[in-house]
Formats: sequence, structure tokens, C-alpha cells
Amino acid sequence: MTVTTDRTAATDRVIAAVDAKRDELIAISRDIHAHPELNFEERHAAKTLADALERWGFAVERGVGGVETAFRATAHGRAHSRASDRDGNGTTSEASTIAFLAEYDALPEIGHACGHNLIAISNLGAGLGAKAALDQLAGTIQVIGTPAEEGGGGKIALLEAGVFEGVDVALSSHPGSHLTLIDPDPKEPWGLALLGFRYAYHGKSAHAAMNPHEGINALNALLRLFSGIDTLRQHLRQDARIHGVITDGGKAPNVVPDFAAANFMLRARDREYLKTVVEKVRAVAEGSAVETGARLEVIPYYPFPTKKGTHAPYEESRPNGVLNRLARANAPLAGLRLDEPPKARPAGGASSDFGNVSQVVPSAAISFAVAEKPTPGHSTAMRDAAITDLAHLNAIAVAKTLALVATDLLADPAKLEDVRADWRSRAEPPASTPEVKR
Repeated sequence: MTVTTDRTAATDRVIAAVDAKRDELIAISRDIHAHPELNFEERHAAKTLADALERWGFAVERGVGGVETAFRATAHGRAHSRASDRDGNGTTSEASTIAFLAEYDALPEIGHACGHNLIAISNLGAGLGAKAALDQLAGTIQVIGTPAEEGGGGKIALLEAGVFEGVDVALSSHPGSHLTLIDPDPKEPWGLALLGFRYAYHGKSAHAAMNPHEGINALNALLRLFSGIDTLRQHLRQDARIHGVITDGGKAPNVVPDFAAANFMLRARDREYLKTVVEKVRAVAEGSAVETGARLEVIPYYPFPTKKGTHAPYEESRPNGVLNRLARANAPLAGLRLDEPPKARPAGGASSDFGNVSQVVPSAAISFAVAEKPTPGHSTAMRDAAITDLAHLNAIAVAKTLALVATDLLADPAKLEDVRADWRSRAEPPASTPEVKR
């Protein structure tokens, strides 16, 4: 399916609306970047974004889904009553709902080294641009503020709370080193499914020189876990990723450590194989306990368990070729320069709770360049790149592109049906969440 988009009066209104607020959007980005806040603590960012949307005529709900730093801003077109047909089994209405998902949490110690200040303004701007065309369209635009992407699973909490009920399509963005990528024909899920656990060992303290034989060394058990995982890696699929840090390893070298713990993240291309990885690492952890005599405690760690007590994984993201092709068609109108996807796809990848949304609602996110040269994510170099002129230039162009995709969908229900058909065609049988043993 080839998608072409021509410049129209509606297109011009969308682009002009974003351009009119360009300086304000960049100022918001710089403000959020200068005030990094960790997951579920993004009070300054959430207020700044929600206040701006209110000034621009959106109806804003704060603290949606029972999450203090989440919000939902809504603008309606000519008509907004609708009949939901997410499963494709009934009738549909032209009055659909398109949501833009803003993120704005930072990382510990290194601030906005994932560029969420840019995700915030590109989706804020997308909502503003799409709103400018609503007087000619039936439907609804939402900007949903989704906190705690960096480990908190904020979108998972909002999904459980029903915040995404009635949303037909979710759109978003993410800074991505030196390339702006929109794959027109994605074959595989993007991003890795993810779960994290804290493996804690309880031993018995003793004097390390006088009577070490009376102690049980919890640190030894933890080191056996690291060694066992290193041995395990050669027997896992290439896309599997296991990485951890020791958080507790004893207090003094002359005392046998009676407690040691490490936080690990486990990832795989799909949630079914992630279950296998979780089970194998669990077996290594239990073997380390048996070998040393320590007692093992496994605690859900990443993402944080939700208010319902569930420890759901970050899901792999289900791609959507129709949405990607619409974005590619609109990118030139928005001034967004695209790069060709690398021929060799890396086995690994990042993880995001955006994947959880994509398993429920057709979704797409644009990965855009923030630097001229390759720049690693979650680094001080990425933090610095997230505030450059190039980063802001592309974030504004992404905002226009996303807004134009949304207005295309609202203007032509047939395109939305194509989006749904693509999404359904990529469905997989639901996989069980890996069991969490305590």
C-alpha cells in the first residue's frame, strides 16, 4: 500500500499552529530538561505541560488513573460520539479518538539522558497542531501525559485504570541518536519485552578470621548468581539481554556478609521467550542458594508492581505498517528529513511501556535524530544532545508529522480501518505473565 499526502488548507493550518508555538514548545523542553524528575515524581513537568494545554484550549484532567503526575487533555471536533470497535467485530463511527503520548520523567543521576523533554514537546505540539484542524473534522484529540516510563510502568497503570478506553490510535515519539527512522514495512516487533527482579540472599554473619566456618556468606551466593548468568548466556537466544548491579554486598571485610542483593533486568524480543529467560535465571539463583546455604528472596523490581499488585512486563511493541507509511508520507510536508533504516537490525534494543499500549491499541512512534554522530542512549552525551538546536528542530518537525497523521485518520475513516486491519494481522496468542515467586 502506497500512501501519498498533498498539501491542503487543513495541512497548512496544522503546520502553522505548531510553528506559532515553536518558541514556547522549545522553552518548555528546556525547562523540563533543567528540572529532571524521577518516575512518579514529575510534578513540575506534569504541571508545566498541563498548564500549557489548558492555555491552548484543551480540557485537562489531572491525576488521571489515580496517578498523581498523569494527565489527559482533550479537544473535540464537530462530533465526538462514537461506537468503539477495537476488535473489528461491529460497526464503527467516523468520530474516532487519536491520542498523543507524552513522557517527561528523567533518569537517576544523569537527568534527561533519554530525552523525554523532547518526547514531551513533540507530543504536546502534535496535539496542538491536530486541534487546529478539528473545526473541519469529526473526532477527538487527546494528549495523555504518561509518567514513569523509566522503570515505573506508568502506562501499565493507566491501562489498568481504563485511561486508554475509547482510544483508537496512540501516537508518540522518541529521540534516537543520529538517525530519524520510520520503517515503511516493519516485519518484527520493535523493542524488547522486559521484566526486572531483585535477587536477595540472606546468610549468617560471623567473624571472617576467627570463625568463618560458622557463617553463611550471602555475597558468595550473589557472586555465584552473576557467574551462573554469565555461563547461561551462551545458551540463550541472541536477542536475550540480562544485566544487573550489586546494591548490597556486606559492610566490612572482616564480617561474613549476612545479606547481599542485586537488581537485574531481563529482556527478550517477545514476552513468551522472556518467560523462558525468567525461569532459567530463577533456576540459577536457586542453585546459588543451594550451593552456599543462603536463603533466596526474589522481589519484583522493574517495572514497579502496579496498584493492583501485578508485576506485568514491559511488552514488545507491535508495529503498524499503515501508521508508519502515513508518517513517512507526511514527513516531507512537516520538514522532517528521514534516514533509511539500517539493513542489519541489531539483536537487542531498548524497552518501553509504550509496547503495552501497542498490544491494546494500534500504535506508532517516530524515532528521531538529536545528534550528527552516533550517540548512546542513557548517557551524558545523550543528555547534552537532548537540548541542542538539532534536537529541537526535529522534535518540532515530528510534532507536525504526528499531527498530520492524526488529521489524516480523522478525515478518512477508511485509513483507520486499514490501521486496525494491520494491527489485527500482527496479533499473537496472549502469553501468560511469568510467575512471580516470593
